[in-house]
Amino acid sequence: MTSGEVLSESLEDYLEAIYRLILEKNTARVKDIAAALKVRYPSVTVAVAALEKRGLITHERYGGINLTKAGYEAAAEVTERHRLLRGFFANVLGCQPSVADETACRVEHALPSPVFVRLTQFIKYLYVSHEDPEGWIRSFSRFVEGEVGVGDGKNAMDRYFDGTGFELEGEPHDD
Repeated sequence: MTSGEVLSESLEDYLEAIYRLILEKNTARVKDIAAALKVRYPSVTVAVAALEKRGLITHERYGGINLTKAGYEAAAEVTERHRLLRGFFANVLGCQPSVADETACRVEHALPSPVFVRLTQFIKYLYVSHEDPEGWIRSFSRFVEGEVGVGDGKNAMDRYFDGTGFELEGEPHDD
């Protein structure tokens, strides 16, 4: 794959599935990929050809599919994005695991690298610099469940948007 070449969301999903299958079974096969992604064999065959053309996988006809070094690196990056986002949505925001996983799958493709790095830093900050990060998360969960402190929520949100260019025009707010 050439430097700067971007994979489609679909090809990233195939690459991630291949990566996970290799970790689980030491190889990936068309039928396993089709089952993992709930797609038909011809779709897998087209994707495998595209990934092979980009130098991300090797594929023996009627045999196993393996990642090249570049493929491994790309797959690990996509998988790490998915893992971090799924963990953030589930562990920090308290989303149901299935919702967290589905949302992570959608967002992982669109998240620019600088934002991913910043989100990673935030999570590290949360877990490394706080004596009790789970306490902070429990407190957030109580806030969400009980709407604690929502009485001034509108004014707080107005202050949050100050200076961003996303203020609501014509609506007064307390300074």
